[in-house]
Amino acid sequence: MKKSHFAALVIAIIAILYFGLNALFPGKEPEQKAQNNTARETQAFTVVIRTVNASPRPGVLTLRGRSEAARLVTVRAETAGAVASAPIVEGSPVKRGDILCRLSVQARRANLDQAIANREARKLEWQAAKTLEEKGHRSANQTSSAKAAYDAAHAAVRQAEIELSNINIRAPFDGVFERRNAEIGDYLSPGQSCGTVAELDPLIISSNVSEQDVSKVKVGMPGTARLASGEELTGIIRYVDPIADTVTRTFRIELQTGNPEGNLRAGMTADLRLESAPVQAQKIPADTMVLDDAGQLGVRVVDDNNKVLFYRVNLIEDEGQGVWVSGLPDQVKLIIEGQDFVRTGSTVKWVLES
Repeated sequence: MKKSHFAALVIAIIAILYFGLNALFPGKEPEQKAQNNTARETQAFTVVIRTVNASPRPGVLTLRGRSEAARLVTVRAETAGAVASAPIVEGSPVKRGDILCRLSVQARRANLDQAIANREARKLEWQAAKTLEEKGHRSANQTSSAKAAYDAAHAAVRQAEIELSNINIRAPFDGVFERRNAEIGDYLSPGQSCGTVAELDPLIISSNVSEQDVSKVKVGMPGTARLASGEELTGIIRYVDPIADTVTRTFRIELQTGNPEGNLRAGMTADLRLESAPVQAQKIPADTMVLDDAGQLGVRVVDDNNKVLFYRVNLIEDEGQGVWVSGLPDQVKLIIEGQDFVRTGSTVKWVLES
């Protein structure tokens, strides 16, 4: 017999003997493992609990936003011409009607004078035609034609007056001349910008609210805001966007607040706080909150049978020393230590926090 065949035969005999002996004389290892598992299952884990009671709490929605001007308008030229003067300094307050830029008169005054002279001539012709018609020397059609010429001349005067007045580019409302876009000597065509006027009273605090919270925000509800500079503002919601942003799926809201002195500025970050109807809520430590298998935020509690239950919660407000949440029964045994080491349905032992 070849050596390789002999070696294979020996290995086969050894394997047969090993498995045969194990089958005839089973060891105690599987039984020991089963006993250990049973012991672990019957030995309850000890957690620390706190009894938490619900109380009425105003529903609070905290958002991040920024201050904005109520209106921001680019004031544009309605006629062509070179800028002859720009009397308002950037950043200065303006009243409605103040001249921001004045264009050169050019031939506009002469055009107006010519239109006035033509109107007077047409007026005399119309009056003469009426007199001649009364004496039978003119027809009614000729008189009507003279009247139409006079009306056209009168309209031409009005057009020339408007053209002349358009050299003054004025502030459309009270506010601040935020930026000047044209300097003396610049040539402006119709539609080109003289500058930008911002209305800062009222001031707007804008923010974006999620799909889950937009139903809590109503037009007319009160709110407060704290600017990055430290000012505390109060106001009311004036606008809730009826259509969500297609990218973020959030809704724009606007809080309107007064700024009569004009000291508050647009473009500053702000923390917006809105209060809704009171709800039953509990204050709990923030580190007691966990996530379930679906990724939902909640807490673990112990019921009357010492079983672990999981409740999803809604975060109302974070006070730093704890968080206010809703969604729990009026009284619960909240697990404050050991919540990460137990599962829903487990039987536990518990002790009250010291």
